[in-house]
Amino acid sequence: MSILTRIRQINRRRALGWAAFSYAVAVLSGAFLGAEITLRSKTRRVKGEFVPVGRRGNSVYLPASPETLSRGVVGIVPLLPNKGHAVLGPPKLAGTLVRRDILEERGVLPNGSLAWVSTFVYNGTPGQLGIDYEATSVHTEVGNMPAWHIPAVSGERDAIAIVIHGHGGQRAQALRMLPALRRSGVASLFVTFRNAHGAPRVGKGYLSLGDSEAEDVIAALDWAKAAGYGRAMLYGFSMGGNVALSVLRPRHQPYPIPVTGVALDCPALDWRDTIRSNGQRYGIPGFMARHIGNFVQYLVTRRSGQDFDVVDQLAAAPGFRVPILLWHGTRDATIPIRQSDALARLRPDLVEYHRVEGAKHIRCWNIDPAKYDAELEAFIGRVLPGVGV
Repeated sequence: MSILTRIRQINRRRALGWAAFSYAVAVLSGAFLGAEITLRSKTRRVKGEFVPVGRRGNSVYLPASPETLSRGVVGIVPLLPNKGHAVLGPPKLAGTLVRRDILEERGVLPNGSLAWVSTFVYNGTPGQLGIDYEATSVHTEVGNMPAWHIPAVSGERDAIAIVIHGHGGQRAQALRMLPALRRSGVASLFVTFRNAHGAPRVGKGYLSLGDSEAEDVIAALDWAKAAGYGRAMLYGFSMGGNVALSVLRPRHQPYPIPVTGVALDCPALDWRDTIRSNGQRYGIPGFMARHIGNFVQYLVTRRSGQDFDVVDQLAAAPGFRVPILLWHGTRDATIPIRQSDALARLRPDLVEYHRVEGAKHIRCWNIDPAKYDAELEAFIGRVLPGVGV
């Protein structure tokens, strides 16, 4: 019997039924996984890879991988035989290896060591940069949130930057920007929020994508006021950007101290769009990604009571009243750059927008650190005039 004959003998109604069932199982499986990641994602370690290191003079040779081949600078921390840290320049192929030149080095990065390498550059505390800091905590209604306080170089307690990590992120991911913050003259408070790694768990441990987390940033402003600071800017990464913009909602005002500006790095501005986009990111066809995305939203709302309208910052944009510094990378596969494009279009009177060619999610700094730092320092000088003088 030929194959065509066998195909003709298949019961079409039964085949369609099995196809529909298989499709439904795929959509439901994807949606349940997506909802779990959306509600609970958190990591214990800063993302990176462990690699063997070959060193010759001021050059380091690493196995080729997505992390070691990433555009711009990376950081490397040797695990054995001793501790140290180095910042490595852009990659160059050397046969089957990747060569990067050492730009900065603290301690020793020995030949033959096993090391952690990452586009996040640092994986420790401000002490990894040789900067003094205070390990403190921000008191909130749901518990004490761990934080790092880095005083201004001048010692003056005038202005402070509240630095907010992202979804599943950690404070160390923003240490790349700490030298620029220090040069600008501001103090810094690197905060955590409820249900993130190391912070108190509330209820079932669900994130609210920027809504209730904003209350923890308001508590950080209370901390800053009690510590003697008189004004602040907010600096948010990814979901931390949504948290920062949620602080601008009228229900959180007046603030304990004035908030005069907001800096955003690859912010999550529209979670519905982000959920749909992340479905397609893994090769799921567009129509299926839409179905999965819609069901993820339903499950998230059903499980946690999440109101996606409350964290839709594009809809809220007409109400923003403070200057916004915005970076977004054109290769961001986590948060679609079209969201930042839309915010810049909606509020050209407030938004200073830097569209960074070739940058991945919250890796804009890595492409051109000097340029990024200069933009950050200039913005701080504009929204916190007189700081550091």
